[in-house]
Amino acid sequence: MINVCVVGYGSIGPIHANALTNTEGVVLYGVCDPDVDRRKKCVNEFGSSNMVIHEYEDYDEMLKDDNIHSVHICTPHYLHYEMIQKALKANKLVVTEKPATRTKDEFTKLLSADGIENVCVTFQNRLNPCIIKFKEIIEKKELGDIKAVRAVLTWNRGRSYYESADWRGKWDTEGGGLLINQAIHTLDYFSYLIGNVVSVNANMFNYSLKDVIEVEDSLVAVLRMDNGVQGMFFATNAYGTDSAPLFEVTFERGTVRYIDNKLWMGEKIIECDIAPKKGKSYWGSAHEDLIKRFYENGQCFSVYDVKNTMETTFAIYESSGSNGNTVLV
Repeated sequence: MINVCVVGYGSIGPIHANALTNTEGVVLYGVCDPDVDRRKKCVNEFGSSNMVIHEYEDYDEMLKDDNIHSVHICTPHYLHYEMIQKALKANKLVVTEKPATRTKDEFTKLLSADGIENVCVTFQNRLNPCIIKFKEIIEKKELGDIKAVRAVLTWNRGRSYYESADWRGKWDTEGGGLLINQAIHTLDYFSYLIGNVVSVNANMFNYSLKDVIEVEDSLVAVLRMDNGVQGMFFATNAYGTDSAPLFEVTFERGTVRYIDNKLWMGEKIIECDIAPKKGKSYWGSAHEDLIKRFYENGQCFSVYDVKNTMETTFAIYESSGSNGNTVLV
């Protein structure tokens, strides 16, 4: 039996905890968070006379507990790199939320870390059933070669969201805004489904929260892939609500769209995704699938599997910072 500790019990920690309780071969052994109320929330929700959840206030002390075999890092972005490194040195398995790191420099260093093969990065939307089907369509060339790709994300993150946690909306702690936190999953579809991104041109803007955040709330980017395909990416957190992301590929013999948890092949609808058991509907349903896959089958999306997406993220920031100049990935 693998004993797991969830580190950070804010917005995403409960999603991991819930998935762990539904996964064979693992035990939700502990929760680590400096906030006692958050720890108690986990204990009250998942603890019982048959399942004691141990509480840890300090991360370094928690890592000294040899009864813990794996940690799930669900903390603010600026803590990811150091926490992953420390967990690996303590011989723990690691499941980390995206982004793997806050900066390009941290990511480059992480690639050569001892034990990096024991890190699973949570790009769970790759396991949404519609994305699995989409990948099959592309790989089998059912509709011929790809001619065009676009992605659109229109979500809402307002003043209250950023003021709810002081690490959000700041370069030093979040590493960015819309892209590195929300839109990174949609960006990942380009690398995962279409091909490795090799260069980008991008611009970012802060249209709606100039007095609240330092970082971007909107972006537009041109992505060029190693197979010659060019993609367009539009995203914003300044929309009035959270709508389902759109990912669309036009082939020689038709167009396929992923939107509203459905796959559209022309006028034909393939209803393949399901609503998540816990979390927000527009997240998709695959957190639990990723965690089960890791512990029950030994499969994960490694740091190397998500390398192009992470490096593309940093390239978009670099391009925007240089007035939209071309940046190689």
